[in-house]
Amino acid sequence: MNNQFDELTKGMARSVTRRAALKKFGVALAGIPLACFGLATLLQAADPAFATIDYPGERSTLALDINAVGQIVGRYIDAVGLHRGFLLSAGVYTPIDVPGAVYTPTLGINATGDVVGECSLTDVGGVKGVRGFLLHNGTFSLIDFPGAAQTRAIGINRNGDIVGYYTDQLQGKHHGFVLSGGLFRSVDFPGAAYTDLWKINDHGQMAGRYRTSGNEKFHLFLLSGGNFIPLPDFPGAAQMAPTVPSANHSGLNGNGDLVTSYCDSTPVQNNNLNANMFSNLHGLLLSGGVYTTIDFPDAKGTAAFGINDNGVVVGCYVSANGSLHGFMRSP
Repeated sequence: MNNQFDELTKGMARSVTRRAALKKFGVALAGIPLACFGLATLLQAADPAFATIDYPGERSTLALDINAVGQIVGRYIDAVGLHRGFLLSAGVYTPIDVPGAVYTPTLGINATGDVVGECSLTDVGGVKGVRGFLLHNGTFSLIDFPGAAQTRAIGINRNGDIVGYYTDQLQGKHHGFVLSGGLFRSVDFPGAAYTDLWKINDHGQMAGRYRTSGNEKFHLFLLSGGNFIPLPDFPGAAQMAPTVPSANHSGLNGNGDLVTSYCDSTPVQNNNLNANMFSNLHGLLLSGGVYTTIDFPDAKGTAAFGINDNGVVVGCYVSANGSLHGFMRSP
């Protein structure tokens, strides 16, 4: 691939219910064949079916988004702790690294294979100097919301509209954004002290999370036709979409189905990504007004991150030995 930077203009203006077993409440780079490593371990269940996704030779894998043709993007953590992006397409893993970056998680993919994510040229943990990026037709473009301290590009639709969130320079407050036709627009849930936008579907609907001032509990919302629609919390959830791992990783498809995660007990885990923080975490699907929990079989904890129009869900889980793996769930 002939990768190059094409920095976006800095001055741009701005249901599948599961059966009774589940709780139910009303780019051309060198690839690695999946089959060669035997890493798609299919666990047959009556309905649905789960498959494990492990980037070959690496210690931890998260599958973060999936498009209509089944292409999956995500991130893996290598032996020295660096977070790297990847594309899994037709059984072949392809690494994705922004040139010069030391941190490149890939967070979203659209129907035509365009990829968005975040990167840092200076910080392996992705805490400082975080910038969004777009990978389109082999070319990387950096995405920086004007005047922001950090920018993360999380979702992209077929039209090329990009959503994510940025932090301001003064207070580190989170604001959602839309980048469409070269113009940025800030998005804040009415009255919220904190807003993240995660995904945008091909109909222009957007999903995210918010919280109000003085309240550490997050809530989900849908933005459709210019209207903010607050979504109910999952009954008994101690936290919806906890910051780790769900701040940058939750999904929305063209049918309006949403996937995320929740904590069912305290302490609510908002710390750095590690296996221990999954002990009270479960994946969650909201479809047709019905919540369905998603738990990888025999896992310590599960998080759901992406869903395509066919209802296939991707995410990650922690196995009994404490290792972190990606997964795909087919309805």
